[in-house]
Amino acid sequence: MEAPSEEFMVSDPHQELNDQLSRASVSKIVYSLVMPETESVIDSVFDGEPGCQGREAFHDLFREAWTQKQDAVHESFFAVWKQWSELIVDFDAAEFPFVYPTGGASEAIREAIHAYGVDARRRADVPKIHVFDGEYEGFHAYADAAGIEVQSHNRRDWPRAVESMGNRDQFYLSQPSAIDGMVWENYEAFLGLMQDRRPEAQLMLDLTYVGCVGKEFRVNAGHPAVAAIFFSLSKPAGVYYHRVGGMWSRRAYPGLFGNKWFKNLTSLRIGTVFMQRHAAGELPRKYRPIQERVTREVNRQLDLSLEPADVMLLATGRPSSKHSPLQQFLLRGSEGERRVRVCLTPRMAHAIDPALTPTVSARAYERLDQ
Repeated sequence: MEAPSEEFMVSDPHQELNDQLSRASVSKIVYSLVMPETESVIDSVFDGEPGCQGREAFHDLFREAWTQKQDAVHESFFAVWKQWSELIVDFDAAEFPFVYPTGGASEAIREAIHAYGVDARRRADVPKIHVFDGEYEGFHAYADAAGIEVQSHNRRDWPRAVESMGNRDQFYLSQPSAIDGMVWENYEAFLGLMQDRRPEAQLMLDLTYVGCVGKEFRVNAGHPAVAAIFFSLSKPAGVYYHRVGGMWSRRAYPGLFGNKWFKNLTSLRIGTVFMQRHAAGELPRKYRPIQERVTREVNRQLDLSLEPADVMLLATGRPSSKHSPLQQFLLRGSEGERRVRVCLTPRMAHAIDPALTPTVSARAYERLDQ
């Protein structure tokens, strides 16, 4: 095959910086951490779990569809997630009666944004969603695909962000925050102001990182301003490619109605067993010493000043007064609170068990620690 001409070859302008991160076994993109506990849960599901008759129990999940026994599988999954997260997430399930199992949180977020655009245009409104600078990139991507305007705001000036909202706009926000991997301390005040100043606007709450934090904290998800709750086990359980997630909503989403039947029973079972076996926050507490150690190693190698984030996969810190090209590349958030954020997943995986990281050689890793 003839090699493509140079004019059609697209080079990555950040390749050198990504290579620098790769040599330190970290990344800018946040990746899921597959832990020994992750693989143990998956093995037990495929093997029928302890006390069951081998793989017969697993195969039985899929048999006799005409009995409709599979229809309610997601209901038990949601009940387990509610119990698993109850020391962190506070809301009354009866006020969010519409539940949908989804492929991680992204499927639900995409459908919610699309449905919002459809509803707004039916009312002859111009749909607009709001986010904070540095938030989850999917909010922008899904809104762009639906032809919906996105307005980004400086999180440091969150009261102005509320004032700038239209009465029927939506605000998409993650807690703990995808911006820096920290629990956002002004979340409750933001909700109160939004309810006071824009009572018809909706907060769409992304709880993807719940279960990734070892310290105690609470999220008021039952506040009247919250219209829907998205959650995922991709990061807490290391099951990104098994697509385990869901949505709690105050209103129906017809586009997700078919998920009652068209759902992944294997993924739901993996998620259920993981939550039954490991409490929310248990593994982040267990692996916190590794997160702290790896952060120190990365600081030495990359000349950064990072601290372990609340979210176990991340390290974050304030940039120096004169940003290096690497710091500039890793910056997230708004002016006044911008943070350098690094994903520690590759290096943490190797520190937990080198067998999990065949692409990271032990010799290379030893050089990183020097």
